[in-house]
Amino acid sequence: MPDISMKLRLAAALVGAVLLPCPVVFAETGSPGVAAAAPSGMSAGQAQQNNKDPLSEAEADQVAELRDQPVARIKLYQKFIEQRINAIKDLGANPKAADRKAELRARYEEFTRLSDELQDNLDTFDAAHADIRKALKDLVPATQKWPDVLKAAAPDSAYDFSRKTALDAAESTSDTAKKLYDEQLKYFAEHKDQAGKNGTGPS
Repeated sequence: MPDISMKLRLAAALVGAVLLPCPVVFAETGSPGVAAAAPSGMSAGQAQQNNKDPLSEAEADQVAELRDQPVARIKLYQKFIEQRINAIKDLGANPKAADRKAELRARYEEFTRLSDELQDNLDTFDAAHADIRKALKDLVPATQKWPDVLKAAAPDSAYDFSRKTALDAAESTSDTAKKLYDEQLKYFAEHKDQAGKNGTGPS
């Protein structure tokens, strides 16, 4: 008859093998132990790249310094966005540029992220009744030129989706800027004592 203690050891070994934990990918939430499913067809490196801040460290520092200066902060965002617009324009006109398709896709994605950040700032400043008319006066006509540049490069599956997303962001930013400008003209005509005030800016 087989040794009973041997049977117990074998059974324990089998149970331990079945219950060994499977590898998991942890979400970058700062909460260890929370498993996150990786997006289909996307590596961890690609996911990290997609979440990358569109601003360089130096650009982010400049924005942070202007948190209580709404007009200057909006103008700075417009500057950074138009730098991406100019890069897209140059790449679109130069089919022999190095890594052209990847660079176009990256610039489209940066444009989208920066446009979203700009809209968040516009909404926050407007809600605080900061007077941003001077910035909006320049921003409104500028946004109306962005779509033509975004569409200039020949269609290509390598960046078509990123370009469509950028075009949607450009249209949304243009609509937001125009709407807020009209609302601010009306508001400060009725509240002249608040004209020129900075309100409470984003963090």
